[in-house]
Amino acid sequence: MAAHEMQTSNSSPDFLQGGGDLGALMRARDWSASLGAPGDWPQNLKTCLRICLASRQPMWVWWGKDLINFYNDAYLPVIGAKHPAALGRPARQVWREVWPQIEERVAATLSGRSSYSEAELLILERNGYREETYYTFSFSPVRDDDGGVGGIICANTDDTERVRGVRRLVLLRDLAAHVWGA
Repeated sequence: MAAHEMQTSNSSPDFLQGGGDLGALMRARDWSASLGAPGDWPQNLKTCLRICLASRQPMWVWWGKDLINFYNDAYLPVIGAKHPAALGRPARQVWREVWPQIEERVAATLSGRSSYSEAELLILERNGYREETYYTFSFSPVRDDDGGVGGIICANTDDTERVRGVRRLVLLRDLAAHVWGA
């Protein structure tokens, strides 16, 4: 094991240190059934997780053939009540309600093409009911150690309140115009 990947005193690889609640959950989880021991994960996954956990921007990483779901503390409002069960599960299961909408982009990203979407409507079921939400996000491929695509990283912004605010202003403007004309 290289010096920069040394185990810390609590037997967790240093790339999972810090990161708030999600860092702690990742360190505590037994990954042997899905991706194996964290110390053996590909360097690119380790780097992505180090960046994700340190970021204050909502981010997630999907890795491997099953697109195992990782995310940071800033992503907790996005994932809602799906947390903590969503950590370590295949993305297709976690986001089943929007999978048909994003599936082609996921496939394109896995073939090496990035995508970007601005204020996209996503009907999420993150708190036990369907919610109208709007997100700006970018799917970026992450190369594995062999040069293929090993996963996807995504930073996102919740635009729901901004979109709703614009909609309200348009409604008020139209209402005022009708009242003025009367």
